[in-house]
Amino acid sequence: MRIATFNIWNNPTCWSERIASICATVKAIDADVLALQEVKTYMDGERGISVAKQIANETGYRNCVFLAYPDSPDEGLAILSNIPLDTHDAIWHHDVEEANYCAMRVTFQVEEHAFGLTNVHLNWRSPDIREAQIQAVREWIGEGVRYELLCGDFNDDPRSKIHRYLTEYRWIDVATCHRGGDEPTLDYVHNPYLKQDALLKQPARYDWILLRCVEDVPLISNVDMFGKTSVTDVLPSDHYGFFVDFDIT
Repeated sequence: MRIATFNIWNNPTCWSERIASICATVKAIDADVLALQEVKTYMDGERGISVAKQIANETGYRNCVFLAYPDSPDEGLAILSNIPLDTHDAIWHHDVEEANYCAMRVTFQVEEHAFGLTNVHLNWRSPDIREAQIQAVREWIGEGVRYELLCGDFNDDPRSKIHRYLTEYRWIDVATCHRGGDEPTLDYVHNPYLKQDALLKQPARYDWILLRCVEDVPLISNVDMFGKTSVTDVLPSDHYGFFVDFDIT
């Protein structure tokens, strides 16, 4: 089973070319469940289908859930899945502060295994806000089910307080479980959309997939980045995507 996360960059830069590149990249990576961040609500201005639905249509995903932020309805979070989804929810449907409107969650079954997957996009400006957000997300998930996945754009690197906080609560960063997984997803050296900041910022892994298990950890057979090269002539995003392959048999 392949789980992937991808911030597709809600920015008008080369948008018509980039959406084609995003779709080609998503199709090539062929994840069973894909979490997307910075998803524009509409393909064209304030009308038409959502960007998430457009990607699903172009790539053949059978299940698509897009939830727009209530405080910023031109953008939201999305999950595409080839596995039937049992439930979906957003943290803003619950009693949390508006600053913590940062996460959505789905549940699904694979054979006899129960999974929960939470997709987050944390605040990029303030470490204090990110710490409050991740605490709210952890409390919202609660004890969860047999296998809980937490993924998305955390806007922080693995040396951060939020990463240490999650590991203290038994979350395993899958990138640390497989050689070659701990590479930058925000690449100021090679990504053409970020090179103007190369002298000011260092490449970092801001996009994570974490796992928490009630029982034994499933075999992690592969972890890797994607979107580092263009499937078409244009790189899809300012972020690289990240995926993990689990053997749950």
